[in-house]
Amino acid sequence: MPSLIAWLDASSEEQRRMRDIIRLFAERESRDELGLGQIRDGIADALFPGTSTLLTRARYLLFVPWAYRKAAGRKDATGDAAQFERDTIRALKDAGDYAGLLGMQAGEALKNLPSAIYWTMLRHYGILSDASLTRDDALRLEGMRAAPDDLSEHKRFRAWSTTLPDAPDGFPKSLPGGFALQRDEAEWLRDRILDQAPDTLIAHLAVERPDRESPAPWADAAAIAVSGDAHVMLDDARAFSSLMHGAQLLYNLMLAEEYEAAGYEKLAEPTAGFRDRLDRWSDELIDLRSWDLDLLLARVELTRGSPINPQSRRFVRNWRDLLIEHGSAIADSAELRDFMARRERQHKGAQARLGNRARLATWGGSSGAGALVFRWPQVRGILLDIHDGLARRDGVTDA
Repeated sequence: MPSLIAWLDASSEEQRRMRDIIRLFAERESRDELGLGQIRDGIADALFPGTSTLLTRARYLLFVPWAYRKAAGRKDATGDAAQFERDTIRALKDAGDYAGLLGMQAGEALKNLPSAIYWTMLRHYGILSDASLTRDDALRLEGMRAAPDDLSEHKRFRAWSTTLPDAPDGFPKSLPGGFALQRDEAEWLRDRILDQAPDTLIAHLAVERPDRESPAPWADAAAIAVSGDAHVMLDDARAFSSLMHGAQLLYNLMLAEEYEAAGYEKLAEPTAGFRDRLDRWSDELIDLRSWDLDLLLARVELTRGSPINPQSRRFVRNWRDLLIEHGSAIADSAELRDFMARRERQHKGAQARLGNRARLATWGGSSGAGALVFRWPQVRGILLDIHDGLARRDGVTDA
């Protein structure tokens, strides 16, 4: 599908950001073809708490509370808050900052507003004064007196952190700096991460700048320098990604073979491509005998606060055992192919693609075939925004 993001006259740095966003939307990690979502998300939450695959730019963590604080107390606070969020779309376009812009195509008709996407992160990092607040609560309670007869300002309820940096003059109609964080804003967001997610990988990377192009956290020089429990979690994340990437590639190889056998030709030699990717994966597979999968699953359940689906747990364990038994040369194993077909039917039911000619016809050439990287492109982008702001001189924008 051609990208809907317009290429505009931009600097090389802006173009790089645009490429990152296109890659982000090309194959979201949120696709869960084999039922790994609970474990994948539990690992991501342990590494990067409060985040999601929908995040784009760090300054939305300020745009949203600024819009809500401005709308609070108005007659139509809900409608005004939404309008202020939509006003930022035009202001960002006017500033020439397009990379990561929510509503690039829809404009002010955007339905899924930034507040809906960022609310969890606003809660987690203490930007909201109380993590239990809903969006309606934040508008209704902001500025409300603690008691009907109490006129003192210090006893009014504040929905947002009292240390929240002030919105720039002209917000939301004007944002000359676009998404560029000012130094005080970047320092404030960094401190929220350090305060609310101590001893995690995201806290480490709020201090140590990640690489711009690293494809995964375990391929990032700053990330692999983390210590303690965060380092253990990073090692486990890499091991789980390595383990399950083979399953993802074998599944897609089977789809590719059925696609070609059915006579479909829109995709160029998908079977050969996935065989090549499986060969490269086999060279990178970790030593499964020395890695404690059960300990990782227990850590995931602690992070989630609830058990992993038993079928998902069984699938992962059985896949690990099969690889230990058969080794990494899995492309032509009848036993592993049967295992994968059964798993797809179990997980997807009537929506399974294998053996379903009509579903194969709509196959785009990759169904969750990318290695799990646990929200790394999105989190790395947020962190780089913060580090860029920390490096910025006071009062200087990139406009």
